[in-house]
Amino acid sequence: MQSATLQPTAETLSGSAHGLAELLLEHRDGRTRLTHTRTRPPLLVQRALYPDDSVPDLAHVFLSNPTGGLFAGDRQNVMVEVGRGARAHVTTQSATKIYTMEHGKAEQRVALSVAAGGYLEYLPDPLIPFRDANLEQDFSITVEPDGTLLWWDVITPGRVAMGEAFQYRGIHSRLAVYRAGNRPVYREAFDLCPSVARPTGIGLLGRMDDDSRQDGGKLTLGSMLIVCDGHIARRVLDSLREVLQNFANTQAGASLLPDGNGVGLKVVGADCSAVQSTMVRAWSIARQELIGIPSTFTRKY
Repeated sequence: MQSATLQPTAETLSGSAHGLAELLLEHRDGRTRLTHTRTRPPLLVQRALYPDDSVPDLAHVFLSNPTGGLFAGDRQNVMVEVGRGARAHVTTQSATKIYTMEHGKAEQRVALSVAAGGYLEYLPDPLIPFRDANLEQDFSITVEPDGTLLWWDVITPGRVAMGEAFQYRGIHSRLAVYRAGNRPVYREAFDLCPSVARPTGIGLLGRMDDDSRQDGGKLTLGSMLIVCDGHIARRVLDSLREVLQNFANTQAGASLLPDGNGVGLKVVGADCSAVQSTMVRAWSIARQELIGIPSTFTRKY
């Protein structure tokens, strides 16, 4: 559930911020180490942690932003590189708020790279767009053969408790996946602009059923990609399809990426927590197939 706490608008700040987080994770001395870090405020990076005893070599890295989100004119660049044989889980400290901005936009650029034999989970907390928010986000994912990446993105309709469902100006998302030799194998793009077309319409977040119509169609969208070699992708897909239809309050669909380069998953639901629960379950199922160990809950607060 989104917080109803009042937040400042972008116009109350005197300048924009160009945050940077550049991370290199490599396998050394039996575990994955954060061997290079370069940051620029307001983005900060904590030291690598190892809270999962079932995968002791897997490094957990938290990205944090003391401002809590993005204002008009802000640009945020995140670059994560996972070396050969390294395994890492990268997430945010909390949800990312896209604050009110009567003019302009905020930008978020994420570049993820996984070498052969590497494994990366990039699982940020949801986006919460405030009234009149406008965000452009771009994801570039490069995974070498025998490398594996699990990524997700969760977009809420806004501060529902404040009556701001779908009151943002726009969320514009672009994603590209590259494999061997930087060969593009998958692209995705969408624009959610509530003032132009209701996001709950057919072809966007789907037709509202009776329950969601009564609730104002306050839908959350979850997207997940599992980029891996073809022989593993089919196993992941079969396992996901066995389970995902049994979740209440969400609708989910999964399919193979072109040429068997992984699996794509979409989840929609009237409640953010329900969508997140489905995504976490899918993450656990995929991880079981990918590394033989299901995911475990990691407390952030």
